[in-house]
Amino acid sequence: MNKSYNYIIVGQGIAGTVLGLTLLKEGKSVLLIDEGLEHATSTIAAGLYNPVVFKRLVKSWMADELIPFMDTFYTEAEQLVQEQFYHKKQIVKLFADAAEREFWLKKSNEEVGNYLNQPVDLDFLGDCIENPYGAAEVKAAGNLNMAVFLKAFRSYFAQKECLLEKKFEYDDLSVSENAVSYQNIDAQKIIFCEGHQATNNPYFNWLPFKLTKGELITIQLKSEHVIPIDKVINKGVFILPLGNDTYKVGATYEWVDLTVQPTEKGKVALIDKLKKVIRVPFDIIEHQAGIRPTVLDRRPLIGLHPIHSTIGIFNGMGTKGVMLAPYFAKQFSLFLNGRAGLPDEVNCKRFIKGQLFDKGNQIESEIE
Repeated sequence: MNKSYNYIIVGQGIAGTVLGLTLLKEGKSVLLIDEGLEHATSTIAAGLYNPVVFKRLVKSWMADELIPFMDTFYTEAEQLVQEQFYHKKQIVKLFADAAEREFWLKKSNEEVGNYLNQPVDLDFLGDCIENPYGAAEVKAAGNLNMAVFLKAFRSYFAQKECLLEKKFEYDDLSVSENAVSYQNIDAQKIIFCEGHQATNNPYFNWLPFKLTKGELITIQLKSEHVIPIDKVINKGVFILPLGNDTYKVGATYEWVDLTVQPTEKGKVALIDKLKKVIRVPFDIIEHQAGIRPTVLDRRPLIGLHPIHSTIGIFNGMGTKGVMLAPYFAKQFSLFLNGRAGLPDEVNCKRFIKGQLFDKGNQIESEIE
């Protein structure tokens, strides 16, 4: 007899993990299928969340709704698995020049000012940081330690016997009007949460992903001064403290070379930017690369296939996955259970006719 579930979820990155946990909380039976690739993008990512878009110094899309929801979700997730992976921090924005400082002060009096601190004293960094024009902090920011989060919930799903550690084979999926069948497994619906691998998915390869490769390095500073664990430095690159005098530095943006191998070009670019911020020597102890599942209009791709209503997608979180996933997993859960509709801005069906849904508004670039 085949095993039967409410949902099969393909992929256990940030999207699949958050959706799986959300559906389990709703009392649904779930099976996650994931082969556990060592270089999966979610495990490499710094997991930063930031309510501010630095390019124009405006609020990130839906920040006021996303951040409180995310805060509750990850705090409860930590309690569930007795692990610590959700870290509230301040992002210290180093000003590039006096004009940027003045712009910050001006914006502090606007709506985005709820997330902006006034310029701060960075004497605690000693001579470690190059900082001729001063700095200010972003509030309500931080990071999710992705490796710890995903590993903890991989164990959690395994203990609940709702994890299948195998590569998903599309040819083994049978689809009917009211159910799907995969090998010896039946389900009411299958939801694909595959990140950039969705471009190879025969059911969703028509969606306009605009993938971006990102490279990061992990460094060790040779300095008596350290960046406090609750601060993230930002100027051209981010410098995220990991503890033990080590820091994750990133990230690059590459749209042509979409391999997952780190490159000398990417490393050199990061080093050049880092040397403009850090005054002290450092050693590179790791160099990694991943592919972000970014989308043409910088909005998630959520919903059901336009022909096969038993096949869904929860993807396209891009650089904002930590913030976006909890809120929209809940929205998707309500939709799947017939309790709410999906916002047009995230519904994957907005691309059926090749048209972007934008309500006449200018689409915001989230790349910083």
